[in-house]
Amino acid sequence: MVTAVIGLVGTADLGETNTLTLCKNAKDDAKFGTLGTIPESLKAIRAQDGTRGSALVFVVKVAQHDASLTPAEIVGAVDATGTRTGLQLFATALSQFGFEPMIYIVPRYSAIGAVKQALVAITNQNESMAYIDAPDGDTFDEMIASRGNGGDFATLNDGQKLLFPHFLIPNPEFVEELPPTIPNPEYDAENNNTVSQEIPNPDYQPKYLTVPMSAFAAGLRAKIDLEEGWHASSSNHAFTGVEGMDVNLTFSLGDTTCEANMLNAAGITTAVNLYGLGIVEWGNYSAGFPGNTNTEAFECVRRTRAIMKRAIQQACIPFIDKPFIKANVDAIRNTVNQYLNGLVSQGKIVYGQCFYRPESNPLNELALGHLTFDIDFTPALPMQRLTFTYKIDLSQLSNIQ
Repeated sequence: MVTAVIGLVGTADLGETNTLTLCKNAKDDAKFGTLGTIPESLKAIRAQDGTRGSALVFVVKVAQHDASLTPAEIVGAVDATGTRTGLQLFATALSQFGFEPMIYIVPRYSAIGAVKQALVAITNQNESMAYIDAPDGDTFDEMIASRGNGGDFATLNDGQKLLFPHFLIPNPEFVEELPPTIPNPEYDAENNNTVSQEIPNPDYQPKYLTVPMSAFAAGLRAKIDLEEGWHASSSNHAFTGVEGMDVNLTFSLGDTTCEANMLNAAGITTAVNLYGLGIVEWGNYSAGFPGNTNTEAFECVRRTRAIMKRAIQQACIPFIDKPFIKANVDAIRNTVNQYLNGLVSQGKIVYGQCFYRPESNPLNELALGHLTFDIDFTPALPMQRLTFTYKIDLSQLSNIQ
């Protein structure tokens, strides 16, 4: 089953507007030019490519790169003729291509109220994930407060991953020799006037650009799906193409009061610079945590269940409308159990079993041709906390010769 699939909405200087376009590689990405949030995001996604392929990205351009974009254009609509725009176009992906996005991103716009709520609605409906960026410029304190009662991100749930801070990436236009300021020709040193001695250099470009984390995180998630499997958490995996973060966070392994771990405790995914390992994603929980402390709050557990459901439903399509006889019930159960056994052998789940139970199938439902199969499974949980205990054993001193 195809899972490394991203849904991207944004702006670009090229490409058709409000058309669902599948980009499989950098050649396809070139259709959208070089300016706007779409080219910027596609570049970040491709930077995470590994040895097992690249993410599939469904792209919807809603405006030109230099246009004044409104939330309504991003959210989109469905008119009386069935024509769709914006985020609503992704609902056609499955029927057109046979697969649909598992991760939705709208870099630079996802924190806007209407866009955020549209992403919540989509992920609630199809059990996918939306990666939502914190507003550019937010501080650590503002992010923690945003998760409290009345905060901008207080109502996010298990279907969203809230990302903070923004990343710093190299600016290709930066020139080392160009100073950030130049002498002001209007300054009169003799008369000691009040005009500034220096003015900004119009040709100067900063060394780093500030970009949202969501495209990098989506590309990393796709890479992990392809190389390790959709059951593995994104946390503690390194990003490519990132030089730093726009907010310096304190971090220490095992320290629950450091800023990175405090963000995690508030259901916010962040990034940390691990010495010798680079900048890695940090945090296993979706934004449903800490309101939901069950295993479903782990992003990888939510994705495990969603992907299993899609695969099982697809595998059982041939049995729909077949006669209700024991042989067909057994065939369905065996088909599902064979799939679950495969996941166990691959290490994607710990246990899985499909049952046809009489108590789940009352006669009135069977009379309507409605059968229910119960699936019990144990997901592979992330080992996010390791504790070691230490005991001094003095008895070994006697063994010294």
